[in-house]
Amino acid sequence: MFNRTNINIAFDALFENKFRSSLTALGIIFGVAAVITMLAIGNGAQQQIIEQIEQVGAKNIIIRPKITGNIEEEDNVTKKYSPKLTVNDVNAIKDILPGIEKITPFLSYETSAIANGKKKNCNLVGVSSEYFSIYNLKLDKGSIFSELQQKKSDAVCLIGSNLAIKLFAGKNPIGKTLKTNRLQLSIIGIISPGEKIGESLQNIGMNNYNDEIFVPINTVLRRYKDRGRITEKSLIEQNNDDDEENKEPKTETEITDQIEKIIIGITETDNMTESVDILYRLLLRRHHEVEDFEIVVPEQILQQKKQTDDIFNILLGVIAAISLLVGGIGIMNIMLASVLERIKEIGLRMAIGAKKKDIKEQFVYEAGLISLIGGIIGIILGFILSYLAEWLTGTPTIISMWSVVISFFVSAFIGVIFGYMPAKKAAEQDPVHSLRHN
Repeated sequence: MFNRTNINIAFDALFENKFRSSLTALGIIFGVAAVITMLAIGNGAQQQIIEQIEQVGAKNIIIRPKITGNIEEEDNVTKKYSPKLTVNDVNAIKDILPGIEKITPFLSYETSAIANGKKKNCNLVGVSSEYFSIYNLKLDKGSIFSELQQKKSDAVCLIGSNLAIKLFAGKNPIGKTLKTNRLQLSIIGIISPGEKIGESLQNIGMNNYNDEIFVPINTVLRRYKDRGRITEKSLIEQNNDDDEENKEPKTETEITDQIEKIIIGITETDNMTESVDILYRLLLRRHHEVEDFEIVVPEQILQQKKQTDDIFNILLGVIAAISLLVGGIGIMNIMLASVLERIKEIGLRMAIGAKKKDIKEQFVYEAGLISLIGGIIGIILGFILSYLAEWLTGTPTIISMWSVVISFFVSAFIGVIFGYMPAKKAAEQDPVHSLRHN
């Protein structure tokens, strides 16, 4: 299938012109390296999105108040008749919506935790025990609050790992007490440390739980603060009592929502659209036809982001493929120049019996070898650049074997395709005129 003599001649030609051969291979080298690196970066970004989907929960629905601006700009119907988002909405959803796996209300307050003679700014978060299973939060020590503790509004809490280290360095926090502005809480559990949550994940339900105090929702509402039962004036006065005068006063639309959001775990994602529709109609009826809430599906948001990244990755791949094409054009140009330089050599080979097929094969092999060697070097460079990108940016890169294989064979194919025209030109030379060429 392959003529060994022609292959040896092609090798000899490459090594006789090492510098020119190296320059010819540069386009293929950087093209292959670019394809591998770009796809590795794209695969790493996709893997991050998949991990985020798992982290926020692929079957979650978030219901949160719709921000409608200052109370003076609102419709009178909204402020008069809508009860806003409340714990009663949670109970109604439990009773009516089919397919619910878990559900929890959520509210939080900025506060300070004091324990063991130390003070740390943090968030006080009110949730039900189902919150931890919805977000797959693991316990380092202790246990989550029980059903009885939630019903009795016991002053118990779980704290994040950072908070435990700051307040109880070298000590076991379980059973110890910490104090917030108006609460003394007994610590019953420590949340295992996790990665810092970015702003995009916070917007769809996740929190930086390493620095938070988790308390039963009933405990927060009864012992700490219930925003659904206070006025703006009393809240401002209370804020002054708690030395929070530097904060801007909240609008009535913010303070009349008893809870910040409702987090729902759905059993089947196939019924997600129907579940959202039922939720919307249920809440609209409970809020007296006032749409002062919004329903967010984190999976859909992240999937949209994944689709956007897929398009971006395709564009990156196209750009990298163009560099391979440019490399192929470079091979063709150099090989055409090489044919003109070696006309006398071609004439001599044809004079001693070489056929047009042999001449064509010689130059095709030469172009193919340049591409193959360039492809191998490009693969090595692609691995180096991928790891360098991960090291510099901190973003993981994933090199897939199919990108390596495709890049390698495409580079070889380009060499053969773009080497064919110079080879055809060489084979068509007249041996008599070629021998007289100076």
